[in-house]
Parts: sequence; structure tokens; C-alpha cells
Amino acid sequence: MRTNGEGGKHTSPMRLLEMLLDRFGAFETIAFASLQMAATGDHENAPPMSRMTANAILEFGDDLRQAYQAATDWVEAR
Repeated sequence: MRTNGEGGKHTSPMRLLEMLLDRFGAFETIAFASLQMAATGDHENAPPMSRMTANAILEFGDDLRQAYQAATDWVEAR
């Protein structure tokens, strides 16, 4: 992830959080798919991760969105 733009200008922390949220979506997709596979009992095609790992990823995604919202609220309040 680039933290400097053209001319050496730094990317804003809000933009960096937004980019992390966008990228984290791929992990959440894998986690959701893993939980669906585990729920259907398709043991022939093993899920790419355990339920515990998938749930931890989804919880982290929620935390990341809450941090982004808190940062947005803080910036708007200033």
C-alpha cells in the first residue's frame, strides 16, 4: 500500500483506513465461504480455514469498520 502520493505528499490516515477496509473484504469473503462450506458438511472439499479462524477474521472486520467510523466521527467533530 502506498503511503505517499505524487510529489511526496502523504496519504491521509482516513484514506489509508479506507484502503485497508477495501482490501480486507477479500479475507471476509474467504471467511464467509469457509463458514458456508462447514455448515453444509461438505467434507470432501475441506474449507480453506477453520471456523475459529473464519470467525476471528469476521470479528476483526467489524473492529476495523468501527475504527474507521470512530476516526471519521473524530475528524468531522474537529
